[in-house]
Amino acid sequence: MTTRREAVKTTMSAIAEAARVLAPTVLGLMCARVSLIVATYGSYSSTDAGVFTDGSSLAAMIPLLMLLVYLGATRKRLSKKTVYELTNASIGVQAASIAALGVALLTPHPADIVVLALSVIVTLSSWLSIFYWLRRARGTSSSSAAAIAFGSLLISEPLIYLVSFLPRSAACIAMGLLAALQIPLRRNARTKPLPEQAHNDKMPLGYFGFAQRTQDGVRVLSILAFGMFVLSFAVGALRGFPNGEAVPFTPATRIAYMVLAIVFFWLLIWQSFRESRSIMTTTIWIALEAFGIFAITAYAAFPDHPEIGGVFTTVFNVGMTGFMWYLVIAFSSYGKRDPYYYAVAGWAVFILPRALARAGIVALAPYAPDDALQTAIVAGLILASAQVVFVQLAWAENPRRNESAATPKSIRTLLGLDDVDDVPEDPESIRRALMQNNARQIQSQFMLSDRETEVLAMYAMGLTQRKIAEELCISPGTTHTHIKRIYAKTDLHSRQEILDYIERYTS
Repeated sequence: MTTRREAVKTTMSAIAEAARVLAPTVLGLMCARVSLIVATYGSYSSTDAGVFTDGSSLAAMIPLLMLLVYLGATRKRLSKKTVYELTNASIGVQAASIAALGVALLTPHPADIVVLALSVIVTLSSWLSIFYWLRRARGTSSSSAAAIAFGSLLISEPLIYLVSFLPRSAACIAMGLLAALQIPLRRNARTKPLPEQAHNDKMPLGYFGFAQRTQDGVRVLSILAFGMFVLSFAVGALRGFPNGEAVPFTPATRIAYMVLAIVFFWLLIWQSFRESRSIMTTTIWIALEAFGIFAITAYAAFPDHPEIGGVFTTVFNVGMTGFMWYLVIAFSSYGKRDPYYYAVAGWAVFILPRALARAGIVALAPYAPDDALQTAIVAGLILASAQVVFVQLAWAENPRRNESAATPKSIRTLLGLDDVDDVPEDPESIRRALMQNNARQIQSQFMLSDRETEVLAMYAMGLTQRKIAEELCISPGTTHTHIKRIYAKTDLHSRQEILDYIERYTS
């Protein structure tokens, strides 16, 4: 009993410490997501808002796919200055467009084309804001990544529930203000330790603990990306089951959805900090597919109360969102493409099949009045994704697997993981490599010596002067002298100014 109590206390302590460091990132991601849900999903008063959800998503995906093609073809990484300006613009547009949508909804009969156009702008700007917060999380431990992805969803749900009682116009205007809150949160985040310092787990390759080799991690990422693609068709079909129309919630089922989602996300975070080796693979995959099966069963068992199936469907959908965010963080930490490449690709894998399945259900509805065909299709999709993922994960976990087997080069290239063997295998090494690269860029700009560049990289990572001296086998006084010279050459006068410069002007 004492041991179990101590384990609980240790886990809670780890979560609390991580929350202190991750709070600005989690809250920023929450603000971006809540604003999007209220504006384009109707605050989850139903499973979604129909064409204003999927239609705006498809339209907003077009410019993002163009960005994906550009980043994939050129292999360029966006400079910190570009990211800084893009994020400021996306947050500003998100806040203004959501408020404008609220003003438009104040009119007695707002034109659908105006509402749809504003919804597209809201969706695109919200996604770009979300991508920024996910970008900040690259290189974190698996536990921190889970805390960011699922923690932001957990604290989102009560707020979305409360806002759902407001008239939609008032809710949108309020969410415009909430979206603007990302600006001070972003400034605050830059004064905090980086997210990768929140919690350091010891699992090999972090995100997928059973992957003992880098190429195993690549294979797992490939498997899960494809599995998400298949499972997203099931999500799209269930959100408009059986005829493509959104499923409205009653007050009771809306509360049931909120409570179920909060418990689900908390359990995932708890398990991840207990360092369960497969938390983000088999465990969550079983949970997501179970919610899909529960939704199908509820739709069939309670045909006169589709809102019951809608509860499981919405938890299924939001769980997929959190897992996709987790995958984006994992891809960004493994691969050498720009993080926006992985964010856009991940979102496309989730959004496109989901919207296409919804359109397919609308087309099939007149030919399947008994709903049997839709049920069979959705069940088949879920079972197919289960077979694909579990068979492949079993291969990855098998110690007698063929050591020469690897993900095909074409797939590795598409995923931006073709040269991943050169990437360090733990989050701390990834972070150190990134900072060393930034320091070399500053070296060329300000003609720093090699030793000054080494000191700069460690200093920017948050190491004390004494720790730097120990690692470089020099005296603390010599370390202090190097830092003074760095300040003089760069005209930067604090660790924070160095970090600000790195964020804005290095690539």
